[in-house]
Amino acid sequence: MKRQRASRGQALVEFALILPIFIFLMVAIFDLGHVVWANDALANAAREGARYSIVHGGSESTPCPVGPAPASLAVPPASASCPFPSPSRQAIKDVVTKWLIGGSSSATVSVCYGNVTTCAADADEPGATNARGTRVTVTVTSSVGLAAPGFFGIGPVSLAASSTMLVNH
Repeated sequence: MKRQRASRGQALVEFALILPIFIFLMVAIFDLGHVVWANDALANAAREGARYSIVHGGSESTPCPVGPAPASLAVPPASASCPFPSPSRQAIKDVVTKWLIGGSSSATVSVCYGNVTTCAADADEPGATNARGTRVTVTVTSSVGLAAPGFFGIGPVSLAASSTMLVNH
């Protein structure tokens, strides 16, 4: 009879030792899934922003061009149907923000025209416009807070995604 009680107590102690480790591993797996989901959302948002910018480039047939317009293009004034005409990038940033579902609400969006190596703070190549054939790079950065590393004082994970396309309209 004593043996049975001792083994019950041993199982309880083992369970009490393993349970926190198991819960931590489960939370870490969910955190990893959250990072993968957020990274995919950032990449998709950057791709959609680049697509929007190349479709709404600087040609005469574009009713509301975005980005830096060439001197030959007649830019329409701001209106209800075209709230952010050239040289504004706000329409592109609004599209990216709408596509950000898994990323943080504190995401930073940069839109750069021309052959730039890194796109930060909307820094275009000198003289770049939204004319057909120009490269457009949309970069989205965000940070994702995690639960499991927070137990050890580790901060959020920084994520970035970028997409480059050629203006074709």
